[in-house]
Amino acid sequence: MNRQDGYIIDTSYPLHFYKEMQPNWLGYIANTLGCVSPELTKPYRYCELGCATGIGLLVAAACNPRGQFIGVDFNAEHIATADALARKAGIKNIEFILASFDDFAEQYSEPFDVIVTHGVWSWLAPKAQIGIMQIIHKLLKPQGLLYLQYMCYPAAARLISLQKVLHEVSIHNPDKSSEESVKEGLALLRHLENNGAGLFVDNPELEKELTLLEKENPAYLAHDFLTDYWRPQHSADVHRILAQADVTYIGSANCYENMDTLSVPGNLQALIAQTQSRAMQETLRDVARHQNQRVDIFQKQPQTLNDEQYEKVIDRFVYKALPNLPKAGAIIFDTPIGKITGPKEIFTPLIEALASGDKSFAELRQLSMFSHAPGLLLQSLNMLMWADYIHPLRQDDEIATTHVELQAWIDELTLPLALVPECGTAVRK
Repeated sequence: MNRQDGYIIDTSYPLHFYKEMQPNWLGYIANTLGCVSPELTKPYRYCELGCATGIGLLVAAACNPRGQFIGVDFNAEHIATADALARKAGIKNIEFILASFDDFAEQYSEPFDVIVTHGVWSWLAPKAQIGIMQIIHKLLKPQGLLYLQYMCYPAAARLISLQKVLHEVSIHNPDKSSEESVKEGLALLRHLENNGAGLFVDNPELEKELTLLEKENPAYLAHDFLTDYWRPQHSADVHRILAQADVTYIGSANCYENMDTLSVPGNLQALIAQTQSRAMQETLRDVARHQNQRVDIFQKQPQTLNDEQYEKVIDRFVYKALPNLPKAGAIIFDTPIGKITGPKEIFTPLIEALASGDKSFAELRQLSMFSHAPGLLLQSLNMLMWADYIHPLRQDDEIATTHVELQAWIDELTLPLALVPECGTAVRK
């Protein structure tokens, strides 16, 4: 197997798109959390560390012409593939750089408004984490945003034993590809489960986990489980580490997770609200939700919006209905802590308004249900966003022109992804 710094490089990371990484989404979430965000209506710079074959970055560049997008990865095959795709689609506002993070930190000098990294922090060697810290400290602008995804406790702990078996199989089969090792490792785990191994007897929920893994793309599992440095972390520890790079945690890129009234069991909400320590609050949230991964947003030198500024910023957001907007009536949201019913009294007028055309927050709060409850309106809109029913529009007026070519390539690969350039993103078909 071909490894570099303990990470497999003999198979490309599959094409995965995450809406929470897109610049328009991140700017919106930062504002709703009460923070000043980078000015995305002007030219801005965005960097993805560990960009793989670049699908998220390509979508961002094609749908956000005001931005300049940089992707960094140490896998030469990833960079070559991503660069070829950019050229094929005619996307000019993008560049892919082959470099380790520490080399990039040392050699690159132009600052960024947004830095994102997904599937990296919990999987790469400590020196890669140090490189990320150096890049953030050196290149993230004041009020710039950092998106950091990582595995976390307590829920990721259930995978530790499964990962260890998969990793050991790959280490002891160096002549096999990482995908072959994954398949062999899964077969071994299934044999252990079928024959009464204590791990599965004492932890019966692991059989469901194994079944889910068996359905996954082996290339994805290879990247997720075969690294020498696979390690979930506690969010409080990550936040303390990132503070050394002069950034502050401001909230989750998952808008659902920013609403304790919906994402935390009701009998635990008061306990979290009364807890003074932010680190303890986040630890309690992780335990209450049985969290297995986090998508945290940090900001360098965050600036808080006052009440007047906050109202003005939120009022100007305009929301677009996406193709799968449900019919008027009650909505069932299938959340990580169970099904939540959105009452028809709230969602019927909201859905009817959005179905008739794009609507600003200022317009929507004229609805009688929300005229004296802007907080309820924001919570309802964020739930619709979380469920992929609506999305805020970009706030600049520049027309995206290269998305057509990128969409054609996406369709060639039969990826279930549709670009929405007016929102600066893509949605799942």
